[in-house]
Amino acid sequence: MTPEQQLLDGVKILSAYLEPFGFKFQLKGTGKGSGGHFAYGQFINSGGLFSKSKNIELHFRGSLGLVTYNVGNLTLSHEDYINLLGKQGQNKYPNFPDAPQDSFTCLLWDFKNLLNDFLENNATLFKQKAPDRITQIKKQQEFLSMSEDKKYSGDQRVIDQAKIEFKKGNYSQVDKLKRQLQHPDLLTATEKKMFELNDDRNLS
Repeated sequence: MTPEQQLLDGVKILSAYLEPFGFKFQLKGTGKGSGGHFAYGQFINSGGLFSKSKNIELHFRGSLGLVTYNVGNLTLSHEDYINLLGKQGQNKYPNFPDAPQDSFTCLLWDFKNLLNDFLENNATLFKQKAPDRITQIKKQQEFLSMSEDKKYSGDQRVIDQAKIEFKKGNYSQVDKLKRQLQHPDLLTATEKKMFELNDDRNLS
């Protein structure tokens, strides 16, 4: 069975619940990537005259994967939305299914029991809280990216050694280590402060 067929079979599990809320499913695409064949589509609610359109996007590759919620230009993943609602740990999706369709059943449970904000409440909390949550996620991603750059360039090892030397009062050694940094622009505020203090003490 192709990913497209499996996705459409899973959609049948969700449609009976979502369609009364005005959502209609559209298959958006199929293809093959590095991870194999995939298919994706959206449950779309175009909204009324005074309401923003909403959609739920589903990706399938071997099993149900990324599930995202979109209102206007705001987008959150399933887990981030659950967290935004303060219901983390209560969700049944994502899961580790014995059969691909089990994931759709778990997602349906989350729709019915946890995500009435999106379906019944016109995504009121989503609209209020998603902008701040998206900003927070971006900052977390930037921090992780920065940490990886520091780690793989060797900067983190240099910084850790500089902290040790600073505590020992070996300010000239800290200065030498500072000159070895490949990405000084990725220093945290605390790390920058340490090197600034070291510069002052090294000159005195």
